Amino acid sequence: MVEAPVCTNLLKWYKGPTLLEVIDKFKCPERPVSKPLRVSVNDIYKGTGSGFCVSGRVETGMVQVGDKVLVQPQNETALVKAITIDEQSSQKAFAGDYISVTLANFDQQNIAIGYILSDPTSPTPVSSKFEARIVVFNTSVPITRGYPVVLHIQSLSEQAVITKLIAQLNKSTGDIVKQRPRCLLKNSNAMVIIETSKPICIELYRDMKELGRFMLRVSGVTIAAGLITKIM
Repeated sequence: MVEAPVCTNLLKWYKGPTLLEVIDKFKCPERPVSKPLRVSVNDIYKGTGSGFCVSGRVETGMVQVGDKVLVQPQNETALVKAITIDEQSSQKAFAGDYISVTLANFDQQNIAIGYILSDPTSPTPVSSKFEARIVVFNTSVPITRGYPVVLHIQSLSEQAVITKLIAQLNKSTGDIVKQRPRCLLKNSNAMVIIETSKPICIELYRDMKELGRFMLRVSGVTIAAGLITKIM
């Protein structure tokens, strides 16, 4: 694991690198700091001073003290007064950091878990209807048009309905197998249209993976996962 083997029996079947050599060659994934700011809100609480705090993960971009952020889907601006990372005060935070942010000039009643803090110059798309490619898991009830589900994106949980079954797809190639199927059974792939009970923050998967993928649950059981392909 640490040093190259010297035992003749081992050398007969393995001539590759050691475990540490493999680990040393790992490349850290690049943080999407060049993309517009997106912070998914996971918690909201009262701070020690003026204003209030929200905590969450910086999905993309960066934020610093003094910035104005757009709270969505409310589309109201707030001022970043302070940033904390791992209980340490910081002037900046980047994609991948889990942070606590003190916000000012904003009513705490107008923000909720699942909301997104965005760059005001490049806001997150807000919609209640989108097209998606889904993979159906082991569901005991076939999915039909009008099927009610609970949509989960990051920390957001929202009531939704599968309003249209566009096409059933081949699992491997993605080619259309059947147009407008009557139902979707377990282990099937399909293109569908989903509508939520109210507008939510979403992104196309090709543009921003962090906010472009979701899970569908029914009665606490995950029945499908999907990628957003078109915002309507």
